[in-house]
Amino acid sequence: MTEEGQTLPVVSIIVPVYNVKSYVGECVESLCRQTYTNLEILLVDDGSTDGSGEVCDEYAGRDERIRVIHQANRGLSGARNMGLDDARGEYIAFVDSDDLVSTNYVETLYELLMKYEADIAACAYVKGTTEQLTDIREKVLSLDNVKEICMPSVKLLKQWHGKYKQQETVAWNKLYCREVWNGRKKIRFPESRNHEDVLISHLVVQGAKTIVLTTEILYFYRIRKGSITLQTEYDREKVWQNLRAQRERMEFFRAHRYWRAYFNLLKGYVLHVLWFWWRRV
Repeated sequence: MTEEGQTLPVVSIIVPVYNVKSYVGECVESLCRQTYTNLEILLVDDGSTDGSGEVCDEYAGRDERIRVIHQANRGLSGARNMGLDDARGEYIAFVDSDDLVSTNYVETLYELLMKYEADIAACAYVKGTTEQLTDIREKVLSLDNVKEICMPSVKLLKQWHGKYKQQETVAWNKLYCREVWNGRKKIRFPESRNHEDVLISHLVVQGAKTIVLTTEILYFYRIRKGSITLQTEYDREKVWQNLRAQRERMEFFRAHRYWRAYFNLLKGYVLHVLWFWWRRV
């Protein structure tokens, strides 16, 4: 793939894999079909016990762009960190191993980075069960009126959890310039903690100069039985960890005097606490 006779830079897609044998193949296939072809697909097998690692090895034998890293279980953060440390690309993306992306996912985000000279490009996404995503993916192909929003990172931070709430916090709907993670302040996901995106997403944005968002839906988040998303809703310990992560994030915004964002987060925190106590009754 070339642009004006020049080879386009390598994009490293980091995929943490843990006991998702039934889903990882479909995820990898969606990455192999990308219209942006100069990819490095890093499958980090985080100590899977269900044969997921073998599936990864099988796909690596089919496509030379795929590399598999097998490691003892370190959790989602540890798998992402291994990928960050081993990635060779100039640009970084994260995709969860049970999710799917559109064929133009990487190309669209890369073009946005170039168009706006941005450090992070983020897309819209949808969540659903396997059956729901099948219907949704067919429908979003016909959507129009796509908007692009470019802003300094400070502007996004000042309105955090406001208008762009859906796109800002999660790690996996974005394409990053490598230096956002490996620059003056090296950023890695906190290991042995849940809600790692809540803990560092604002720090990643702080490390960027310019952010560009698109309302185009390019990422499809699968909700499945046993997923972290569903566990968070009903596991009390995980809810407490979530509240702790929210408090730490709120302290960042308070310390930087981003008051609008701080009160946005405070409102969400209070509602979450009330919901938690209601669940306990």
